[in-house]
Amino acid sequence: MRCPRCFYEVPVDADQCPKCKLATPKVQQPGVSTGLAGKYAALQVKAKTAAGKTARLTKGKTGTLAQEEAKPGLPLNRWQLIALLGGVLILFGLLGYGVSEYRFWHTPAPTEQLGALHLVERAPASGGGNIGEAITAYLTRLVEEKKVEQVEGWEVECQGMKCRVTYTIKLVNQKEPQVAIWEVDLENRKISPQNGWAIDLTR
Repeated sequence: MRCPRCFYEVPVDADQCPKCKLATPKVQQPGVSTGLAGKYAALQVKAKTAAGKTARLTKGKTGTLAQEEAKPGLPLNRWQLIALLGGVLILFGLLGYGVSEYRFWHTPAPTEQLGALHLVERAPASGGGNIGEAITAYLTRLVEEKKVEQVEGWEVECQGMKCRVTYTIKLVNQKEPQVAIWEVDLENRKISPQNGWAIDLTR
């Protein structure tokens, strides 16, 4: 066969061209495709190019996989973090409120008077919320309108498990004070309004 570079006659069993020293297909590197005599040099170039391309592709793929593995498992943006923290705070608030309600309704008051007052204040009001909040809102409005002369507030009288709870205010230009009266059964935890203002306040 002839050398593809210098066209010198090359023995079949030669390792390289005697003239230009070009390697013959006999000594090609493992993995390089062999072909017809006179084309092996070109095949070597193509094989090297393909190998280089393969190496680059493999490197790029490996780098991408490394980047994907480096990413955190649960990426969250700022708004998602805010929403998550807000949800946690609300949950703890609800738990705290539930615990306080349980303690209020299941822990005996230190005195009958205080227990009766708590039952009235925390009872549902006709306008929403509870009676204590309704009275506070009503009194605040009267103070802003300068209609309040005196506030006597809450008073509790008990005989055993039966109590009488009153709330009293004195309005300007009125001889008689405005009073709300409730009867409280501590044993059954029930309240019952006894006059007009108490009935209006109680749901």
